[in-house]
Amino acid sequence: MHFTAETSKAKVALLMLGSVAFVAGGAWMVTSGADDLARLPLGIIVPVPWIGWAAIVFFGLAGVAWSRQFFSGGPVIEISPEGLYYRRWSEATIPWDAFDRAAIGQIHRQRMLTFWLRDPAAWPSTTLQGRTAGANKAMGFGDISLSMAGLNRSFDELVAAFEANAGQLAR
Repeated sequence: MHFTAETSKAKVALLMLGSVAFVAGGAWMVTSGADDLARLPLGIIVPVPWIGWAAIVFFGLAGVAWSRQFFSGGPVIEISPEGLYYRRWSEATIPWDAFDRAAIGQIHRQRMLTFWLRDPAAWPSTTLQGRTAGANKAMGFGDISLSMAGLNRSFDELVAAFEANAGQLAR
């Protein structure tokens, strides 16, 4: 079974608009002139404008990332009997025997299919996502985590294709 997922222009456009809205909200916090303090988790207290600046930076960068996705074409994920191609990791198709295992992970409502490489040095990433693999592992995920956010296929279709092509990997 061959599976291909590409960027969904409609979904990515909504994510871009959401980023713009949060940047606007952050700008409002910065320019409202309020000297209020906000209590964050763990009891941390910060001035509201700091939260605004954080929103501007974080969601501004997210908006740039979504914009790049919007204007890119071609497959983002391909699953086949030969292995996994994930453009957000590298331009190489990684054969199934390069993985130790796979599992479904979740952060809030966002589900991911995550993979642990036997030898990460043998399959280095050529993208920014690869540079964040250490953070993913620190949160209990594998080297490569596939999310269907902004793509034209469903998570259930992704899992079905994985099981059809590499079900031997324990999940």
